Amino acid sequence: MATAQPLSPQPQSSPVHDFTEKTIPVPIKCGIYGPQGSGKSTSAALMAAAISAQFYNCAPVFVVDPEAAWQFLRRRIFDVEGVELIQRPYSSFKDMVDSLQEAEKMGACCWIVDPLTLIWNELLDSFKQKLGYIPIDKWQDVRQLWNGDYIRCFLNCGMNCLALGRLGTDFEEREETLKNGETKTKLVKVGTKFKAGGGESFGYEPHLLLELSLERKNRKVNGQEREGEGRMVHRADVLKDRTWALNGRTFRWSDKAKYERGGFRQVWESIRLHFEEVQATMQRVSILPGSSQSLISDSGDSEFYYQRRRKEAISAEIKACLDLYFAGRGKEEVQVRLAVSNLIWGVKSKEAADQLPLEQLERGLRILHVYENLPDKKLDDRASVLEQITECVQEYDRGESEECETLPF
Repeated sequence: MATAQPLSPQPQSSPVHDFTEKTIPVPIKCGIYGPQGSGKSTSAALMAAAISAQFYNCAPVFVVDPEAAWQFLRRRIFDVEGVELIQRPYSSFKDMVDSLQEAEKMGACCWIVDPLTLIWNELLDSFKQKLGYIPIDKWQDVRQLWNGDYIRCFLNCGMNCLALGRLGTDFEEREETLKNGETKTKLVKVGTKFKAGGGESFGYEPHLLLELSLERKNRKVNGQEREGEGRMVHRADVLKDRTWALNGRTFRWSDKAKYERGGFRQVWESIRLHFEEVQATMQRVSILPGSSQSLISDSGDSEFYYQRRRKEAISAEIKACLDLYFAGRGKEEVQVRLAVSNLIWGVKSKEAADQLPLEQLERGLRILHVYENLPDKKLDDRASVLEQITECVQEYDRGESEECETLPF
């Protein structure tokens, strides 16, 4: 059995990255989705055959095939290229995840799942069979399994990985005004997505994302075009390329009645720039597992929650201090209050102050405390107040003021 040993590519019309025998190509991570018959499986098979034949000495390609459809591609593409296709009809999420290690142990250079949508549905069905339905508090467990067990392995493993999925539709709620003046909310289609991973389309994770669709050329008979009778053309729209090499590009791959050796060229040349840009990094970056549980208290409150509470309390304390010494509603009193606020925080309104960082609010409150402790506060005129506030600011910033606890929590 061939194993994933890198091979210097054969010279082509366009140069590719110059791999040495000691260089293992940096694997690509690609997502492909589209409607039935758009050419997802064939396109993925051509990409995998190209990578195996050109860079891995015809090492095996491993496919998780819950629909048992890849035996046709084995005969038409992989047997012609002399590349072994390891086909596994796994249909469960657990078996798919385990197959990533299985494929690496067997020396595969490419791992494919087709379609990932069925695996996602099986994971949801497994939760439903246990509980009858998926309660909202169990979605966290679903996401943890999906993200931790699968996506991290998909991105971290040393194989080139292709995930194929079915077309999903993104909807958005929009309000529409009727003729009688009433408003009605309706769902409007705003886009498409990779149908796997729930509300978060799996298309977020791969480095290269392609949406496939099918076009049909018009057939000419006696000089007249007959719509819908011509040859099929597969269209690939690049929706995302993290290397920027192919962003926004559209490719068309003609359908072929017979496959000949090296027939992957048309598809391969379309994505070659992405592959080369990935190689230019010359490194694999692994996503490390981690947890933010330390930010969550035993009661379930987050650090953000405590920060927000503290900010609200400090804002209330600041207002109380300002009200204590500058509470007048006359024009002069209001101007003094605004001038003090501007001097300490650089803003005049409470709304603007609420947007300031917590540390800046705490500093201002401590300055007010320094002013509060002055034995000879001069409240008669604006100039005297601002002069004393300026001295308090300078004293605090020099670290000469007596520290006190801002708030009891």
